Amino acid sequence: MLSLYVGALLSLDASPACTHPPCRDSLVAAPIPPGTGAGVGSGACEGQTGTTACRVGVSLPAVSEAPQRMEHRHDIPQVQPKTGGVKERLVQLQRCMHSIQETGGAWGHGGQESNSLGAILSLMAAVLTECDLHCHSQALGAMAKRLESAAVGREGEKDLLLFLKSITQHPPTVAPLERLHPQDCAEIYRFGIKDNGIYTIQPDLHGPALEAKCDMETAGGGWTVIQNRHDGSLNFNRTWQEYREGFGSPQGEHWLGNAALHALTSSGQHQLRIELEDWHQQRRQATYNNFKVASEAQRYRLTAREYSGDAGNALSYSKRYNHDGRSFSTADRDHDRYAAGNCGQYYGTGWWFDACLAANLNGRYYRGRYSGVTNGIYWGTWYILTDGRTGERYSFKKVEMKTRPRAIVGTS
Repeated sequence: MLSLYVGALLSLDASPACTHPPCRDSLVAAPIPPGTGAGVGSGACEGQTGTTACRVGVSLPAVSEAPQRMEHRHDIPQVQPKTGGVKERLVQLQRCMHSIQETGGAWGHGGQESNSLGAILSLMAAVLTECDLHCHSQALGAMAKRLESAAVGREGEKDLLLFLKSITQHPPTVAPLERLHPQDCAEIYRFGIKDNGIYTIQPDLHGPALEAKCDMETAGGGWTVIQNRHDGSLNFNRTWQEYREGFGSPQGEHWLGNAALHALTSSGQHQLRIELEDWHQQRRQATYNNFKVASEAQRYRLTAREYSGDAGNALSYSKRYNHDGRSFSTADRDHDRYAAGNCGQYYGTGWWFDACLAANLNGRYYRGRYSGVTNGIYWGTWYILTDGRTGERYSFKKVEMKTRPRAIVGTS
């Protein structure tokens, strides 16, 4: 099924440059990397056992390793995987096809056909982005228009394949797709893809696509992870520009980027979920049902209200230490409310400082207790600022911040 749909788009193009893109020979099957599950303390290959049952992904090896064709095997030994942007997209497309087969085909549920085909279209576009989308953007645009108007026939897969071949052979002159990737993990979840993993999203319609970690299980799923700390491998003392663009990798510690946070939360209502784990494997969470990050012109001002959870509301701790409504600050951009100094510079990180903090999840990574400046990963309503007996402070082992639209709550 996967090869048929992708093959229909990759065949018979009028442009000589599109006949055989070099990257198409560089696709090779490999298991999905371990440890890409969402949430604090997740393991690898959720729901699967043994060393040969991890689901297949696709990666881009070095040129010398490139096979002459793409292998497609259901079960392969779990070896050290290669990585590449195509891998997750092809896996997503494969799952989508499998899901449609299980429910009786794309044509078996009447009004659901456009949603199913829309998901297929988005995933095919994401796959081709890595290889030769430029050869087929007009064809994909035409397909999108026909799907929106329900102009595709109801005769099954044969009609769809013929349609794909026809638009590839004779691409009409239409505008390319406006958005080639889902906006966030919630949109991927609505497509029916409910596996944790790394996916390509495009928060800003006019901005670049980026890789994001998606938590499709916690409290109903659809979460886009915006920050992760778990081993201290990444320095969070960064400049304003670095916090704007994001840094790190969604496979490990990272900050998604303030520009992306604004794009994700600029329309509609969103939730913020913060998950904390201490050095005794105790976990707590704080959820804010009204979450928004303003634009750069508004200094990425934070809105975090309507708290629930068991970690305490450290973002609205007191009148003096209230992070809700505060601007983002870094060592090189002082927007805090501390008149006598620069909180970002003093604590060595970027955060929504007041004067200065009751919470700081971007602080320096310590292994439990430490002394000196309170610059660790801190949440003031769970662990007290300072141990009165020893004078020590406490820093958390793991923290993850994630967001999703409120509208997804209650969906299945």
